[in-house]
Amino acid sequence: MANVSVEMQSHADEIITAKDEIIARILETWGQIAEGEAINIITSEGRVDTGNLRNSISHESDIDAETTYVGTNNEYAIYNELGTGIYIEGGRQTPWMYKDDEGNVHITRGMKGIHFLRDAIQNNLDTYQAIADQELRNS
Repeated sequence: MANVSVEMQSHADEIITAKDEIIARILETWGQIAEGEAINIITSEGRVDTGNLRNSISHESDIDAETTYVGTNNEYAIYNELGTGIYIEGGRQTPWMYKDDEGNVHITRGMKGIHFLRDAIQNNLDTYQAIADQELRNS
């Protein structure tokens, strides 16, 4: 009878590392696209005065959670995203006045939301799927 020797090697660590690298590339690409799209929406909607809101948009990926977060820490971003006054559910329904920096008085009923963060994601779902598919095919 012949002597047979079998040696087994595990490549699990290499596979896990490769998987994490693929996920990281996908998440980073998604974040870059969503960030750029949010900036484009703000710009095209004319919501640029000082550029603070536009410049505050960023993304961060969490490989462990397999998630990319896109957002801003700008204090008035929420008003641009969701709207104010009559344009938001539960908002003020009566007009109000305010003075601008030059002392001019304005009357308003609020501001429509432009959903720049929501739409940056929702409007590009097919693109995000195509990126993931391509990365997985190329790995």
